[in-house]
Amino acid sequence: RQWAIQLAQERAEQARAHRAYDDEPPETRQLERSRWLGLQVRSLLALVVVAEEGSFVQAARRLGYSRSTISHQIAQLEAAIGASLLVRGSGSRSVIVTPAGKVVVAHGRAVLKLLDNAEAQVAELARRDRGRRPLPALWDAVVAPRPVEG
Repeated sequence: RQWAIQLAQERAEQARAHRAYDDEPPETRQLERSRWLGLQVRSLLALVVVAEEGSFVQAARRLGYSRSTISHQIAQLEAAIGASLLVRGSGSRSVIVTPAGKVVVAHGRAVLKLLDNAEAQVAELARRDRGRRPLPALWDAVVAPRPVEG
């Protein structure tokens, strides 16, 4: 019951967001041509974890990547966005999140949460569908009836 209430609330929010987007004139819909579409979720995850851990080394340990992989992902993200997201500390290996980085981290967390929710909902649908048996023979008869011999 609680799951159904949460799902209904999420769908209502999505519908409101979709209506707001549809009301905009086409020239304001820039996302289709945005350089942000090339971002990788893995890079967003790396940024969020670096911000949480305060260190490339700790983020690499947490994610099971090398420090250079984390650094490369952050550099790709900064290049795609066109802004510096982190200030690397000197010697202490600590990092400071820039104001632009704080914006991207907040939205990155939201994107990751949406993906977690999508994964959970798809898994729930798959779990429900396991108990159902499709009727391919009935569907085949409707789509492609066989001629009656006589």
